[in-house]
Amino acid sequence: MVVRVRVRVRSRASSRSAELVVLANGGAESAKPCIVVDESTAEKLGLWPPSKWEVVQVEEASSISEAFVIDEAVELELLGDRGETLSQIKADLVVQRGLVEPLITDVTIDELGIVIVSFGRGLWRHASDPPEVLRKSARSR
Repeated sequence: MVVRVRVRVRSRASSRSAELVVLANGGAESAKPCIVVDESTAEKLGLWPPSKWEVVQVEEASSISEAFVIDEAVELELLGDRGETLSQIKADLVVQRGLVEPLITDVTIDELGIVIVSFGRGLWRHASDPPEVLRKSARSR
């Protein structure tokens, strides 16, 4: 089991949005908050192909690939069980070709106030939740 959460991603340029279930990947490091998506998701948001971007090398456990970073292109809303907004931040949109599942990085997890209780059991809470509240990992679609 892993921790997945529901987020609403809103383009700051086009105001288009999408609700996604994303992997909370504490092993994915970034200097700033970001969400990593594939080209088709970026296109739905009106952000692909980009007019301005930076190419970065992404080091994974078994490979190195390229990704395109669109600086502070989106607003991310962490959604609760009933669709309510738990927290909201500005973030970079990172587009990685061949990505199997959208994900958020370590800094993004922290900035959204996600507190991982158990990766193995898929449990988390929001920083504003009382200690007895446990949220279950969202189901990927």
